[in-house]
Amino acid sequence: MFNRRHSLRCLLSSLLALLATTPAQAAPDTALDRELAAATGHYAPETDLFGQGPLATIVKRKLGAQYDNFIQNMEVAGPLEAAGDVLFMTGNRRHEGGSRNAWLLIDRAGRNMTIGLLNPGALSLYTTGPVPLAKPADVRTLIENLDATPPFCNRPQDLPPGGRLDWQGTLEAGNTCIYRIGLHQGEQVTARLDAPGNGLELRVIDPHQGHGGVTRSWTVPRNDLYLVSVAPRPGAPARERYAFRLRIGTHS
Repeated sequence: MFNRRHSLRCLLSSLLALLATTPAQAAPDTALDRELAAATGHYAPETDLFGQGPLATIVKRKLGAQYDNFIQNMEVAGPLEAAGDVLFMTGNRRHEGGSRNAWLLIDRAGRNMTIGLLNPGALSLYTTGPVPLAKPADVRTLIENLDATPPFCNRPQDLPPGGRLDWQGTLEAGNTCIYRIGLHQGEQVTARLDAPGNGLELRVIDPHQGHGGVTRSWTVPRNDLYLVSVAPRPGAPARERYAFRLRIGTHS
């Protein structure tokens, strides 16, 4: 009996010693991790970033029929750059910068991604992952420098704590108004849409898309340029034009 107990103690001691001396295993990297790391600092054609490989597969699946449009709007593009934990790339169609643009944001692990696709009169946003990505300065500057022409209905405006913005407008059938608002970390924001009975709704579309409605309140997690849209509610009766008033205020 003594020998058996002694053997068990020796075995347990050996196992504990082995665990103590075995280094902790790092989280395994993935093919997407490695691809993004290798592509950082390079132009997309140099690594065939959007042609084949893990990222290309994700982008093609997410964009579907709009993939070719994305590639065309990245015809003249910068390299994949890093801003902290976010990688980004911006581009435009040759000779059409300001009307046909695209941008890509993705975290280094590839878990969260935002793609913006701008064409005359329309902005499409595609996101993956649960965490909204704040726009790096270059992406924010690109969006801020776009003209106040459809789908954008204002020049970018900063909203400090305690500030108020108030717009009145008329929306033509089939159109969307997108407002660009600079918000600051920790601000409590309330947006209200006054459009009695005409079937419009407001929606925060970036960073990340929220639910539509006539009132929205949220806390700003980090400094960013927010995009807020006013558009007909899905299923609402069609009209030739819609009058509305949009008010956004903050407090800290």
